[in-house]
Amino acid sequence: MRRVLHVLHNLERSGMEIMLLNSRTAWRRHGYECDVLATADEPGPLVQSMRAAGYLVFHFPLRGRFRRLPRLDSAWRFFRLCRSGYDVVHIHTESGPPLFTLVARLAGVRRIAVTPHNTFRFDGLLRWRKLCERFFVRLLGGRYGMISDGVRDCEQERFANTGVPISNWIDTARFRPPTTEERLSARHLLGTRPQDFILVSIGNCNRAKNHEAVLRAIPLLPTAMRPLYVHIGREEPDHSERRLATDLGIHDRVLFLGSQTDVLPYLWAADAFVMPSLHEGLGVAAIEAVAAGALLICSHVAGLSDVAEATASTILTSTTPESVAEGIAYAASLPVAELRGRALSDSASVRERYSIQQGVQSVVTNLYDEDEPSLLRAEQAWRHS
Repeated sequence: MRRVLHVLHNLERSGMEIMLLNSRTAWRRHGYECDVLATADEPGPLVQSMRAAGYLVFHFPLRGRFRRLPRLDSAWRFFRLCRSGYDVVHIHTESGPPLFTLVARLAGVRRIAVTPHNTFRFDGLLRWRKLCERFFVRLLGGRYGMISDGVRDCEQERFANTGVPISNWIDTARFRPPTTEERLSARHLLGTRPQDFILVSIGNCNRAKNHEAVLRAIPLLPTAMRPLYVHIGREEPDHSERRLATDLGIHDRVLFLGSQTDVLPYLWAADAFVMPSLHEGLGVAAIEAVAAGALLICSHVAGLSDVAEATASTILTSTTPESVAEGIAYAASLPVAELRGRALSDSASVRERYSIQQGVQSVVTNLYDEDEPSLLRAEQAWRHS
């Protein structure tokens, strides 16, 4: 059994952490035993869940008193951990890949893999620093895995960085369309009326998620067409989005439910899932929502366009409130049977494309495999596609 150390920032209920939680069996099926390292000041809320899933979890805070300098004791502990027998170190955090790559190489790790999980549009000196960092990582033999066409194009354009294609995944056994009874029960828990059009978003509040555009879109709709907007995710400390809903006079049409350990009932209740992000690496929340039977309304940006291409009925918008309002209005105008039919068809497509088995297989074959000629062919084919 080969050993992999996944290096992350902190273990939040998002992207890669959730993918690791639902894929341990698949990794073992491919002959890989995975452990997890958190490098933020605090390890994050998913530590116990990770351990319960069977992962060994380590916590070495990367930054010391001087935030730009790494902690020497953490670097030494990381070196000793790598020396304990890892075949692969897979770096998922944007903070510190050059250091982790160098130390892992010095410790004798043969394969260094790096995954950018977003379209990092850095400018100025930071862009040049990141360009140099990526060159250094590749110089030491690190290999980049690109999770979407949007990430690939951004890395090439901004940082002259190349890599091989890999795929994110979701738990398709869990994220599935509801039965009629499950859907009615989920909507009943929200206390909604049968005629309510339920709009859901999932994601912690930050500028990139652009939830403000959804809130500002709702008052632009005719009163009879205004949805019940279910907002799931950690709010900012000042509750600025909640205050905006009050200022816009729509506080009675918005439910701020905070972080939820189980989002599936809300997706089952949804008529549509809205994600007007300014940018994404690959919208895993959107993939889960479509798989669970919600029609997708999303912005036409890198990382979400990839998801839209896997569907037939996604409604693409710009990132402005006016465009988001048009997308919501169109979805709400569809007859219920037609809307559900489109959503179920898209669910089948997405669940086939983003399965755990296919995602883990892509990482193992394209990113971890020692067969350099086949990897070179895969990269060249993708670059010319």
